[in-house]
Amino acid sequence: MLAQWHDIHLAFPDKQVLHGVSLTVHPGDRVALVGENGSGKTCLFRILLGQLAPTGGAVYLKQGIRIGYLTQHLIDLAVDESTTCWDVAASPFAEVMALERFLATHAAALAEADESEIPALLARFGAEQERFEQLGGYTYRTRVEAMLSGLGLPPKLWDTKVRHLSAGQKVRLALARLLLADYDLLLLDEPTNHLDLDARAWLAQHLRSIDTAYVVVSHDRRFLDAVADKVAHLDRGKLTLYTGTYSQFRRQLEEQTEQAWKVYEKRQKVVRKLEEQARNYKTWSERTERTKRGAYDKGYIGHKAAKLARRSIQARRRLEETIERMKMEKPFVADAIAIDFHGSEGRNLLRTEGLAVGYVPGKPLAEGISFRLRAGERVAVTGPNGSGKSTLLRTVLGLEPPLAGEVWISPAADIGYFDQDARSILGAGSALEAVLAVASDETLARTVLGRMRVQKEMVTKPVQRLSAGERAKVLLARLILGRHNLLILDEPTNHLDIETQDVLLDALADFPGGILFVSHDRHFVETLASEVLELEDLARNNRV
Repeated sequence: MLAQWHDIHLAFPDKQVLHGVSLTVHPGDRVALVGENGSGKTCLFRILLGQLAPTGGAVYLKQGIRIGYLTQHLIDLAVDESTTCWDVAASPFAEVMALERFLATHAAALAEADESEIPALLARFGAEQERFEQLGGYTYRTRVEAMLSGLGLPPKLWDTKVRHLSAGQKVRLALARLLLADYDLLLLDEPTNHLDLDARAWLAQHLRSIDTAYVVVSHDRRFLDAVADKVAHLDRGKLTLYTGTYSQFRRQLEEQTEQAWKVYEKRQKVVRKLEEQARNYKTWSERTERTKRGAYDKGYIGHKAAKLARRSIQARRRLEETIERMKMEKPFVADAIAIDFHGSEGRNLLRTEGLAVGYVPGKPLAEGISFRLRAGERVAVTGPNGSGKSTLLRTVLGLEPPLAGEVWISPAADIGYFDQDARSILGAGSALEAVLAVASDETLARTVLGRMRVQKEMVTKPVQRLSAGERAKVLLARLILGRHNLLILDEPTNHLDIETQDVLLDALADFPGGILFVSHDRHFVETLASEVLELEDLARNNRV
């Protein structure tokens, strides 16, 4: 055993999060921790690390265990102003680099040493060289280079000061440092955020190749299928462990839900029959009671009626106890979103001709972009990080000027925009207020928020206090109710749990307008897109 959560309970003033959760991680385990946003996945990580105290239960760790943790929140790399990207990634090899410097210095000293000093210097040099080799001194540079390149940090960034990196680049750098270090257990909280499709595939392959145990939280089902052979499912405070891939877990869950419905329906039939019997007993006992009162002066008849009344009451009570035991909780199945979208099929909504996008004249991120979007079409914009995907969306919206070419948007287009930073759009009010800004019907607003899996207690909280996943759900609910005919979505599935992604896909399938979107989630792209715009090809070949 490496680590164990035992009978963990966690409660906040407004919510009970975990109810008796237990999970054991053994050497070599590859565990996917899944559940809706707000189900307590990150809380479990923080409890194991001692960052959050549970209200009940205990944590057990192997003595001397080394745990590496990647948080989904803003990364503080704790470096000074001169530290470079390479310095951070190579920091797990601090001892190796110190030995490398020692060997270089002493090699020069050997060349200039007196003959009498050489034996001692050679002995020291040999011992340190052996240690250098044991620690992987001859391969560490290759490992660092492969890790940085694989995670989408190319050589041109290696000498860049960390303070000049974007937030996404810092997350990838933190992940590189974590994977290069020597840990017994890795806790990875949404490691695929800020990774493009190639980097996700590379990370999945890397994780499968290592012996280190890990527990990973991700909302990318293809990634989970590739990296996990156990699935720990958090649902309404309870945890259930399944053996197999994520897809196998989903099939098992569907079968269990279907079976639970069959059992529930059978129980309901029995309960209804028993309730009818209980009502009959009640009617009969009341009738017997009247007989008893009418026969109070008739001796034997009155005694017999009273005895029968008591038996009837006892039988009814036994039936009622049986009914209570037979009752079971109704299996939970999320409702689909039924929205009366508007829009007209076939209408031209958006067109670009020879478009070049970027921030520096003469240095476009992508160029030669020509495409058309009509109502009913869904165009996915894909490509590696830094290829200009988000910049293209911002240019189409008029938030950035084009470096060349034209953008035409229909005067009839009513645009709904999903920004990765939902805070800038939702304002400072509550989640409900943010949605009511576009939907005057509070009942409908609450219904759509609920079906986007926004928990009831979160609806009246200020948007700024919600998690990234909850804010994304609120913004998507607002877009769904906004009666737009053109949706522009920049990574809408980032931070969204898989259940909500499915709800969103179902809702967008019925949308009659046009959708232009960026996503690094392969399942989302393949399910939704009618066309794919690959910016890597556009930039390289200057064509669509």
